[in-house]
Amino acid sequence: MKLSTYYKALGFNVMLSKEVRYLKAHQYFASAIFSTSSTMKKIVKLRNIYGDEVDIGGTGMDISRKLPPEIEACFPDYSLYDHTHYALGFLTRGCPKKCDFCIVPAKEGKLEMQTESFSGFVPPGWQNIMLLDNNLLGYANAHELLEEMVVNEYKVNFSQTLDIAYLDQYLYPILLKINSQNSRFTRKRIYFSLNHPGSIRQFEIRKSMLKGFGKDMVSVVAMYGFDTSLSGDYARWMMLRRLGLVTFFQEYWPIGGVAAQLPEPYFDMDLDEVIRLTFRSNGINWEKYLRWLNRLYFKTFGRYYQPLIETIYRYNNKTAIQRYLKHPGTLTSELYHSYL
Repeated sequence: MKLSTYYKALGFNVMLSKEVRYLKAHQYFASAIFSTSSTMKKIVKLRNIYGDEVDIGGTGMDISRKLPPEIEACFPDYSLYDHTHYALGFLTRGCPKKCDFCIVPAKEGKLEMQTESFSGFVPPGWQNIMLLDNNLLGYANAHELLEEMVVNEYKVNFSQTLDIAYLDQYLYPILLKINSQNSRFTRKRIYFSLNHPGSIRQFEIRKSMLKGFGKDMVSVVAMYGFDTSLSGDYARWMMLRRLGLVTFFQEYWPIGGVAAQLPEPYFDMDLDEVIRLTFRSNGINWEKYLRWLNRLYFKTFGRYYQPLIETIYRYNNKTAIQRYLKHPGTLTSELYHSYL
């Protein structure tokens, strides 16, 4: 959108195409957010069509590359997407932490102000705002930005989640005044993240604050598949259930040069204890986690575990369970416990 604003100011017509096809133009730009196989296939197709004429950027290609300052300073062109539902942008860039699974410190550096507050990306009169900040509460003057949200009565979606470690008695009452929303701006919701068992205590000591946001108001994005064991995952799930927080389970997507670091053994507790868990909301995400467990279990032991696949297929696509049950290595609960 910033590229569009810049080149329109120079007199160019700008169009967006989500299809990989030939278009006649003076210049071509593409962006790759993730380094997935599907993205790489599209990049190959683009190269076959345009050769070196297409300029491909984005984190999926090169985390060190940035827009030139004169383009970065442009107001985003929302008309490129015919988009009016919410404004989209950063107030800050960077993060003071250095989590192994995250590219933000290498890509964006230290936490600092990115724009002249909301005027850098919010059109006049727009009230819905989706923020892309990676660690907003960690910013030294976060209170000023939060107060501005309150004064302007913005509806705010903290899409990249907030860091529970920075939630204190100073920022908490300001956050309570903010009309924080889900990504569709249809209901109140505030987002935090819990990516490692070591952060459980941060939630426990702030449980009264979390409760203060309201019933089903707090959603926690919980990553799995990077460096935690089954018992570590289980400890997180139990804590989230105990505090009544809405859980969103997110599988780790590998970034360049950083593969998953699952411990040996990953399955360090009774699997039945995990299978018995249920969640009131986000059942599809829980099912995705169970599917991931199923794949990892087979990769680890060369066998399937029948109670696990029965749990996965208890509601959806029930007939698909037959291909597992016919597998010669599928273990019943009795056989499984004889292996423990």
